[in-house]
Amino acid sequence: MDQTTEFSQTEDSPMLRASDLTHQVNLETDPLTILQGVNLEINRGESVAIVGRSGSGKTTLLGLLAGLDTPSDGTVELDGAVISRLSEDERARLRASRVGFIFQSFQLLPALSALENVMLPLELAGIESAESRARELLERVGLGERLSHTPRQLSGGEQQRVAIARAFASDPAVLFADEPTGNLDNRTGQAVSDLLMDLNREQGTTLIMVTHDEHLAARCGRQLHIEAGILTEPEAARELAD
Repeated sequence: MDQTTEFSQTEDSPMLRASDLTHQVNLETDPLTILQGVNLEINRGESVAIVGRSGSGKTTLLGLLAGLDTPSDGTVELDGAVISRLSEDERARLRASRVGFIFQSFQLLPALSALENVMLPLELAGIESAESRARELLERVGLGERLSHTPRQLSGGEQQRVAIARAFASDPAVLFADEPTGNLDNRTGQAVSDLLMDLNREQGTTLIMVTHDEHLAARCGRQLHIEAGILTEPEAARELAD
């Protein structure tokens, strides 16, 4: 194994560290800077919300932290691996073993049932108890009687609960959520955020999300603000984190 892919983490080391993170997009005229010199540490088991207006760079930041993209400059270290130096295949293997995702658009496979959608990543990982684990999680999220239903037979809130069950199925070290309540009405969004926070506490997963939902953000242990690609943290929140 390449030394960059080895885990060197300890229980005291951060789950995630970004150093001087910058991301630019080349346009026909001048480069467009989306993120500027972001520095960030997130400890194991923390819940962190990244909030900001549309176009502020928060979704780009989430993608870089999760290894879905590579920065123009700077480094990202996730669970002991410097993912910004890994190849695309190496990042994919790391994500498969250590990372969970929840997307605003659910990202469920339409031809598969709820049970099959949750089972799929477990089967790909070679986990023999995939079906029992998937059933257990779907029952935990209140869908024990909807196992055979396909996404189009489920409401938006039910689809997001399937997505949450799938994200937690492989016991990820860190879970990234991109606007997890963005496509839901207020009542359904509240139920989904309750579930997300409950599962996060129960499993001790590090949770990093971007959200417009101020109520959901307030439930996280820390809130980070991003504006024009610059990340800041309120002084009071930083003191509590320390």
